[in-house]
Amino acid sequence: MMARFLCGFLLTVLVAGTSAQMSFLNPNFDYQTLGLQAVMTYWDKDESIHELVQVLQDQIPMNLSEPCRDAVHQWVFDLLKRESYAIAMADAAGKLPAGILLGHILVFGHFDQCMALKKLNNKTGVMESAANYCLTRLKHPLMEGKLPALPAFGVCLPHACANERDSNAFVTELFRVLRRAKELEAVQGICIKPLAKNAGFYIMASLIGLIIVTITAAAVVDCIYRRRYKESPNNLLHGSELNDVTVQIYGDSKTVNGNGLPVMTTQHTVVTQKPKYGYANVPACLKPLLCYNIMTNVRSVLSTRVEEEISFLHGFRVLSIWWIILGNTYFFGRNFFENSLSFFADIKTAKFQLILNSGYAVDGFLMVTGVLISYALLRELQKNNGKLNWLSVYFHRWWILTPVYMFVMLFYVYVLPHGIQSPFKLLIAQEGIPTDYCKSHWWTNMLYINNFIPFLKTRQCMNWTWLLALDMQFFLIAPLIIYVLYKNRIAGMAVIGALIVACVAATMSLIGYYGLPIHHWQDAVYNSTETGYDKNIDYINEKPYTRITPFVIGLALGYVFHIIPANKASNPNSRLMAAIGWTVSLVLAVPLLFGAHFAGWYVERPPQEMSVSSRIAYGGLQRLGWSLVIGWILFACQYGYGGPVRRFLASRFWRPLSSLTYGAYIVHMLTLQLHLASQIHMIYYSGLNMLCIFLAQLVLAYTVALLIAVLVEVPLLRLERLILRRAL
Repeated sequence: MMARFLCGFLLTVLVAGTSAQMSFLNPNFDYQTLGLQAVMTYWDKDESIHELVQVLQDQIPMNLSEPCRDAVHQWVFDLLKRESYAIAMADAAGKLPAGILLGHILVFGHFDQCMALKKLNNKTGVMESAANYCLTRLKHPLMEGKLPALPAFGVCLPHACANERDSNAFVTELFRVLRRAKELEAVQGICIKPLAKNAGFYIMASLIGLIIVTITAAAVVDCIYRRRYKESPNNLLHGSELNDVTVQIYGDSKTVNGNGLPVMTTQHTVVTQKPKYGYANVPACLKPLLCYNIMTNVRSVLSTRVEEEISFLHGFRVLSIWWIILGNTYFFGRNFFENSLSFFADIKTAKFQLILNSGYAVDGFLMVTGVLISYALLRELQKNNGKLNWLSVYFHRWWILTPVYMFVMLFYVYVLPHGIQSPFKLLIAQEGIPTDYCKSHWWTNMLYINNFIPFLKTRQCMNWTWLLALDMQFFLIAPLIIYVLYKNRIAGMAVIGALIVACVAATMSLIGYYGLPIHHWQDAVYNSTETGYDKNIDYINEKPYTRITPFVIGLALGYVFHIIPANKASNPNSRLMAAIGWTVSLVLAVPLLFGAHFAGWYVERPPQEMSVSSRIAYGGLQRLGWSLVIGWILFACQYGYGGPVRRFLASRFWRPLSSLTYGAYIVHMLTLQLHLASQIHMIYYSGLNMLCIFLAQLVLAYTVALLIAVLVEVPLLRLERLILRRAL
């Protein structure tokens, strides 16, 4: 009986209030093995506490290290004395939860309670930390292949036990008192460790501090020299702040207040400007400071002035990003649901197909990018008689994206981890620490090849930024295609057509060769190895040779927008044209969004249940079909067939949000991870909860994007213009 004494006593505390669940799981459960009766028996005897502890030292069954055994002995001794910290340690450990049959298999206990415990050090007389939190996974032969993940169990242990070996041994022996848990084993034990602030953290803190100091200095310079301008209006440095500035963008064309905000796939050239005021006699050494004038930069970002001709693209871009964020909220959030089976049941509903197919938003985004690049570069070629400053185009594209990208990455690697301390952080670390991948593969992101290297997608740095890699890779070839299109329409369209055919053929070939699933959500249930398929490797979702179709169709559409102005595209049969176009678009869109659902091909079903030929046809043609749907919407909005759709997308409301597109995309997964990974309990899945999380993430992502735009993005744009064009 004494051999089970300690484990029985601790388990008594751990399962208090959960006997109903335990009896359901095991009708033959022997409650005497909990050891409660033994505790009371030994407590009532007339032997001393020292004798009792000696018995425990001799009989304790756990295979612990000597320091851990001693610490556990002291813990039990304090438990018998009813010390508050010792009781709280047992109370903070995991307990069998309600909702196991709904997928609640991650049992965390109470993280904050454990980490906050203090006890008096009798030697120093100082209150010190009493315990550390550890998380293990539970492994049993009956679980193999039947659960999406191993169950997790959190415990609050003395500091001497806060290591993988002792935490695994402790939890393993803790469950051995259950008659049907003899083969259960705790694995992957991991405990909270103090996170030291390294050089990277201090470099980032210094950089942020330097930016704040620079902004303060810019405000002072602005006040001084603006006042002097009012006194000497004839001596003006134009361009330091603008009321209305029309900006021509390689990849966009818009009117901004101030100096404009760079967005994804943009290249900026000032066309016209109407100065509201400027600065007089500004010394050359102080001009760079004015690039950090925060009021000017804020007005640039929040301006609602738009170029009417293609203003509907702002709304389309914003809605595409929102759809992407919505899909990622569900895809990443599914790891945090306590009722995960309710979530998988919801996947089978028709409404959920809008979440599952949020990947189409990427195709829409790439098409808009292609339209903007084509439209702007063709105007630039026309303006300069067929000449293009190639070096300027490519350098500006790199300059406008990379410094911001690097800033966010450094923040993600060296600052963000200090803001998260939770069981989920340990849960994620058991599979590998994501920020460590950036320390070894950061260079692939800076070269925009992170969708190829590293080979395993689970090892990518900031694994949502593959879209930036695609964007840059497509941008590298876009000016070449546009130049050919400008010189020879037939040759240019032939190149675009060839790329579309090659893209479709490559996608079909890869699906056929590897027998790929039709949806990346199916990776978790697709274990086929006979074709060499590895679910940790990306084959078609992130690769340019399978995603370029919507982009090059966008290039062609931008060419049409350029050669046929909207005001010259009158059509006497416009109503008939609109009816046909929207009908065909709807006929294509419905099967693409809901076809797999109505055919019964749910994502949790093994992909092998759909024939390879069906997967080849669906997977190879879906992006082309969706590109045609999006292409019609953009065409209709440009040439008068859009009606209320164009009026909605062209609203001034979208303009500031469109300016923050790049920042919102690059930071949305940081804010989402910060929110979800900082939870100390599982999240209950429901449509309303997810809506609240999604809306909160939109607000948070755009708030952070605004800060990055004002502090980093816009100042760098103005600094580049100052250096290259001698104007602010």
